[in-house]
Amino acid sequence: MQLKIDILFLVLNTPSACGGRYILNSLVISMRRFCKNNAEKEDVVVAAVDNAVLTPWICFISRLSTRFVGGEMSRMGFGPGQFFLLSELYIEEGLSQDELSQRVGVDKSNTSRALVKLEKFGLIQRKNDPKNHKVKKVYLRSKAHRVRKEFKEIQQQWNAELLKGFTKKEKAALIASLIKIANNAEAAFNLRWV
Repeated sequence: MQLKIDILFLVLNTPSACGGRYILNSLVISMRRFCKNNAEKEDVVVAAVDNAVLTPWICFISRLSTRFVGGEMSRMGFGPGQFFLLSELYIEEGLSQDELSQRVGVDKSNTSRALVKLEKFGLIQRKNDPKNHKVKKVYLRSKAHRVRKEFKEIQQQWNAELLKGFTKKEKAALIASLIKIANNAEAAFNLRWV
C-alpha cells in the first residue's frame, strides 16, 4: 500500500505534467485508475489529498482547454490567444489594456499583441478615454457581436465536457472552490510580485 501511495505522490507532484516537453501520460492514467479503484478506501484518498500538488492538474486542464478552444477558434478564423480577452470584453466593454491584462492574468505586451490581432480581425476598436487621453478603451465591433453566440457555444461545449458526470451539487462546490483558489492565487501573486 505504501508503494502505491508513493507512486501516487510522484504522479501528483510531477512537474513535467505541467507544460514540460515530456508529459508522463502513462503515470497520469495509472494515477487515475489507482484513485478510481481505491475511491472507497478513505486512508488512500486522504493520503492522496494530503500529498497532492494542484499546479500540474491546473496546467494540464489549461493546456487541453487552450487546445480545444484553439481548434474551435481557428475554425471561426482567429486564434486561442484572443479567446480570453474576448471573454472579458463580452462581460464588460470599455476596459483599458491594463484592466484587460489584469483581469486575464497576462502581461501587457501579450495583451497588446492580442488586441492588435483582434483589431485586424475587425472584432474590436480602441478609443481614447475622454477623461485621460493617454488611455485607450477597448470596445467590441459589430462583427464580435455577431460571433458572440458561437463563441458562447464553444465555452458551453467545453464546460459540458469538463463537467461530465458531476452532479449539480458537485458543480457548485467545484465552482466555489475554483473561485477560492483563483482568489488565493491572485492574492499570493500580488503580495510577491506586484
